[in-house]
Amino acid sequence: MFMHMSIHYPKDKYKNQLINSMQRFKNAPEGSKGFIDGTVLDDENTGRFVGMIKWNSKENLEKNIHLATEAVKNDNFDKWESQHPESFYLHEQGLLPSHQL
Repeated sequence: MFMHMSIHYPKDKYKNQLINSMQRFKNAPEGSKGFIDGTVLDDENTGRFVGMIKWNSKENLEKNIHLATEAVKNDNFDKWESQHPESFYLHEQGLLPSHQL
């Protein structure tokens, strides 16, 4: 499994616009090859938003991420966020057997 995760820093008065944008971003690739699931989370301690999309592989993300970026291409992130989001490309690691820990 491969996951694309982004941490966003919304300005208070634009939280609704940003959460709507993140929802559209995660919904756009639904049904495409290799898409598993997407979610948007709100951290109650910091007010940051976390977006995650799970894929079967990095190759599936690379072939289909254009669907998500197209869905938000006209959104005003510079106005809505206090800083640029952080993005992570995460590979799932297999668990070691307990005797190897």
